[in-house]
Amino acid sequence: MSTPANDTTGAPARPAPPHTAPAVRGGRPRRAAASVWRLIRLAVRFEIDMWADLGRWLLRRPDVPPGGRAFAYRGPVVAPILAFFCLSAAEVVAVDLLVPWPWQWLRILVLALGLWGAVWMLGILAAVTVRPHAVTPSGLRVRYGSTLDVRLPWDAVGGARRLVSSRDGRTVQAEDGTLHVLVSHQTTVEVTLTRPVAVPLPRGRRAEVSAVRLHADDAEGLVRAVRERAGGDGPATGAR
Repeated sequence: MSTPANDTTGAPARPAPPHTAPAVRGGRPRRAAASVWRLIRLAVRFEIDMWADLGRWLLRRPDVPPGGRAFAYRGPVVAPILAFFCLSAAEVVAVDLLVPWPWQWLRILVLALGLWGAVWMLGILAAVTVRPHAVTPSGLRVRYGSTLDVRLPWDAVGGARRLVSSRDGRTVQAEDGTLHVLVSHQTTVEVTLTRPVAVPLPRGRRAEVSAVRLHADDAEGLVRAVRERAGGDGPATGAR
């Protein structure tokens, strides 16, 4: 009896392995779809928070827990945000003058997008205004707008000191056990922890940190307030 042409040993042919390529290819679209839906949810949540923050700003009702003391961090970003707001408003007027009158639908669309962009800039300023850092009876609350809200209990806080530090990159970074919350690429206060604490990060991530560096417009006042609650070494200043 003859054997198949590609079987030169006479051994029985082995069954072909199952074809798994479709499953591999199918996994990527599912992951991509999940990522898209996650971004959509984040965008919707940001939009809702923006309008809520604008309302709090107009009503002068900052989001500070009862018995808490607020510490602003918006100082370095007020001027850039207002500059962008003025540019957005000027762009709306310029485009309205340049678009031909027969294209009324385009004028309305551009006007709506321009106004939304201007309000969006005010929403960012409102977020960093009504969501300040806070020294509360239960712990220190470190924030950046609606994107970050870290709560450090007093039993985990060892102390604080004035420390000027600068770095590039994203506003919120966790590296080598330190959480950096940058405002205009700098921080002015370092809070040390007595034990590692798991903190939430933007986009659903988490990190375990032993120190937190943040910016406060009144850095010395924040250091004193934290020390009154948590103790620690004497005030110190430095740069890095």
